[in-house]
Amino acid sequence: MTDVAQLEPWQWPEEHWRGLVNHVRAGQAYRPTTWKDGARCAFALSFDSDHETNELRDGGKSIGRMAWGQYGARVGVPKILDLLARHSVPASFFVPAVTALLYPDEQRRIVSEGHEIGIHSWIHELNSVLPYGAERDLMM
Repeated sequence: MTDVAQLEPWQWPEEHWRGLVNHVRAGQAYRPTTWKDGARCAFALSFDSDHETNELRDGGKSIGRMAWGQYGARVGVPKILDLLARHSVPASFFVPAVTALLYPDEQRRIVSEGHEIGIHSWIHELNSVLPYGAERDLMM
């Protein structure tokens, strides 16, 4: 039998990909019986502020790809924050620790404007392939 680790995702047997999905299913519905002020639904806005970490996590050193990441910090996040402020809409920003270290003023602005920041790994590593202990250490 072929080791699943050696297969590409499109080659995985159904049992394997179903197991991955079922591992994270909470199994509980969170829909309330009534919504605040008679609303019929709710939504959340969240943004991943990965910046250069997509390139860094794979050991890349591409100047072009790093520049794509810097565009997010220089242009993307400020435009998103301006849009959210214009409409008084709070949001969540998921930020790798390396991004937070590279752009501390961005994180301060996000928080000062009433948004929340959630952990989004250390250097945008692929948590699904990390051993449990390594993932825990990186989050701590």
